[in-house]
Amino acid sequence: MAVRKKQVPDLEEYRAMAYYRLSKDDKNEDRGRDSDGEISDSILNQRKLVHAYLKNHPNITLIDEAYDDGYSGTNYDRPGFRSVLEKVQSGSINCVIVKDLSRLGREYIETGKYLEMIFPSFGIRFIAINDDVDSEHSTAGDDIIIPIKNIMNESYCRELSKKLRNQFRIQRGNGEFLGAFASYGYCKSPDDKHKLIVDEYAAEVVRGIFSMKIKGHSQSVIADFLDHEQILPPSEYKKSLGMKYKTGFQASSQSKWSVVTINRILTNPIYIGTLVQGKRGTPNYKIKKMKVRSEDDWVVVENNHPAIIDPLMFSTVQKMMERDTRRPPKKDTLLPLAGILFCPDCGRTLQRRTVTRGKRKHYYYVCATYKDGKGCSSHSFEQKKLEETVLHAVSNQIQMVVELNQLVQDIGLNNIDQIRQGRIDVMIVKKEQDLDRDKEFRMKLYEALNEDLIDRDEYNKMRMKYSKQIEDTEKAIRKLQLQRAEISSGSSADNNWIMQFIKFKGISELTREVVVTLVDRIYVYEDKRIRIEFNYRNEIAAYQEILQEAPVGYPFMSKKQDKQEERAKEVV
Repeated sequence: MAVRKKQVPDLEEYRAMAYYRLSKDDKNEDRGRDSDGEISDSILNQRKLVHAYLKNHPNITLIDEAYDDGYSGTNYDRPGFRSVLEKVQSGSINCVIVKDLSRLGREYIETGKYLEMIFPSFGIRFIAINDDVDSEHSTAGDDIIIPIKNIMNESYCRELSKKLRNQFRIQRGNGEFLGAFASYGYCKSPDDKHKLIVDEYAAEVVRGIFSMKIKGHSQSVIADFLDHEQILPPSEYKKSLGMKYKTGFQASSQSKWSVVTINRILTNPIYIGTLVQGKRGTPNYKIKKMKVRSEDDWVVVENNHPAIIDPLMFSTVQKMMERDTRRPPKKDTLLPLAGILFCPDCGRTLQRRTVTRGKRKHYYYVCATYKDGKGCSSHSFEQKKLEETVLHAVSNQIQMVVELNQLVQDIGLNNIDQIRQGRIDVMIVKKEQDLDRDKEFRMKLYEALNEDLIDRDEYNKMRMKYSKQIEDTEKAIRKLQLQRAEISSGSSADNNWIMQFIKFKGISELTREVVVTLVDRIYVYEDKRIRIEFNYRNEIAAYQEILQEAPVGYPFMSKKQDKQEERAKEVV
């Protein structure tokens, strides 16, 4: 009897595409992409695993490969993965191979959609090697195991996201810079990528920008000047240093300085040593779109790195940005008093008005409300005469501060510092008493609730109120303690304001720089009186009080102080 040979069924041929993925989070553990931008070792290891698998499956032919290096598993809009889907939809492949399910994605619902709907509808065989998943040989148990693994992958992503958010919060609180690129004027330290150091070339440009602004130049004039001097704007400068820098703000192929760029530099507190991070972020690990966070959620660390701009100059520029007005025709700078003059009756600014008499033009400042025909009175004051009056008052104020500074020098800084420390100690004691009182009140609230003296709503409101007061008081105490420590160490910058006056000693002309540095605002009355509110008036008053407490033995002091008080009465 003839024996028939058992027929071995031919194995179906598959045209496969391999897909590899490594997220930024995984890179922290796997070392990730190297400094030259080469493919990560982990991606190469995934590739080796797939190729080893294919050697044992000759009926699967590898048609193509794709990878995403640095993409989260919860983001399915990845270039490599899109390439896989294009091949699936075109019918050029009928098999997709990955190392494990987490390489496809870590979001439970979205991953399940591809495994249960999209791939089957296109007749795609799906293989996840390390998870023993093969849709050609699926079993009843796979309906339970695969969803569980997808849930575990999503849980891993959620927990990792929490861990990283906490880690970033701690790093930001410690003043560690987490940005991809340092702001113009700084660069990352070669020894510590989380530490900012000054880039002297760019820092000098930043100083020039602030100096021009202080002198009354507009942002557009500053931008035009920098372009004329052929100074590279921030984006081009970073590229010239070999950085792979991209920006969404560049409007043309030829990058130039712009008003927007100048504004960003002039308003960025990074230049006074303050690091602000966490301004934008995602609500959770599933939502990838960045949103602007509330200012309360920003992480602000002062005195974090070397300052490029003096804090007093920075503060002055911020005031200028709020008050800037139009430049006069054919002028590159603002007028000295522009945006500084105010009507004491309606509160609006005074605006310049031109009056032509014959062939001569006369310039006056008048109340904006009156000029618009909406009431008030004119408060008219001739520009030239007003500038002369202000120059005289400013000169007197400068002389008063010069003499005040001389008194401080005569008495000795050590004596002055002792007085200042004593005043701070008194304030600290008072704040600590307030703190103890509020803590005691807050503690007694629970007793009052238990004894039905207050209801739950009253308890919550009062507890919130006292907690806020305690938090504010603790901040105030820390600030005072820091001020005291700075005085003790000799690092206090409390008297830097004095130099703002001294540097203008002997001025003969009223410039925009002088006005914005020394003057806060000027009120012009209808009867031609003016009232000047100077910058640093509180500091001046505090120093005068301190001098009253100075040690005896300085007979010349009372005369000088009387003279200063006389001048102080002339202006506010």
